Amino acid sequence: MNARPATACGVLVLTVAGLLAGCGRKAPPRPSEAVRPQRIADLSAANTPSGIALSWSRPRTYADGTRMDDLGSFEVQRAIGSDPAAPFERLTTLEVTDRERFRQTRTFHYIDAAVSTGTAYRYRVVSSTTDRYRSAPSNIATAERTSPNEDSHASLSATPR
Repeated sequence: MNARPATACGVLVLTVAGLLAGCGRKAPPRPSEAVRPQRIADLSAANTPSGIALSWSRPRTYADGTRMDDLGSFEVQRAIGSDPAAPFERLTTLEVTDRERFRQTRTFHYIDAAVSTGTAYRYRVVSSTTDRYRSAPSNIATAERTSPNEDSHASLSATPR
């Protein structure tokens, strides 16, 4: 008796069984537009003594509304000046490191210290999953850098008697 056909048949059976079993969760494929993070809609910017402080909420869902658990990073972008046509450039990328934590960060912050007094800046943030699916850009937040020593109170002047 020849063992070669039996071995080939066994390998074929194991291969087919492995393909049928697969691995991971069974789900229909989703288009890339559906697995992008939801757009950030609450970006804010404020002038502080340290620079311009940005703040935004963590996106919790994909663009299709399903729960997201693989948030990977944020790209902070900046345009100099108030001209709406001024191009945005990448300022920094902030990695998200709390995916496995029970209590995740709800609000993220970044301070742009490389700003010049008297200059207006426009900011937006793009979030990405660990697989590098990118969200649409956030709302645009604008701030003008004032002197860190400027006091926001009304100025007082002495009147001679």
